[in-house]
Amino acid sequence: MVKLTERAAMEVRKMQEELKAQDKGLRIEVTRGGCQGYTYEFGFDERQEGDQISLSHDITILARPDLLDMVDGMTIDFVSQMAGDTFVFENPKAARTCGCGNSFGL
Repeated sequence: MVKLTERAAMEVRKMQEELKAQDKGLRIEVTRGGCQGYTYEFGFDERQEGDQISLSHDITILARPDLLDMVDGMTIDFVSQMAGDTFVFENPKAARTCGCGNSFGL
């Protein structure tokens, strides 16, 4: 399903510690918006009934089943860019993406 790079996993762990969310999974969401039609959002959440679950670098990743077609095979990286450090979503199912990697179209 969804994978994290080593650097993204380290950043997610830092966020979990700061938010005291070590017992929660990383929930991936897709919403309408952005320059290409959809944007990614994520946060920490409890597992919900029906969630699709994957494990990457010992981090539980959660997604609603209706999002599986949009996020299956996606890799989340954490990179340094001129504008600062950011998460980048590499999605093989995206037909188009914006330059920042946070917005995509199908």
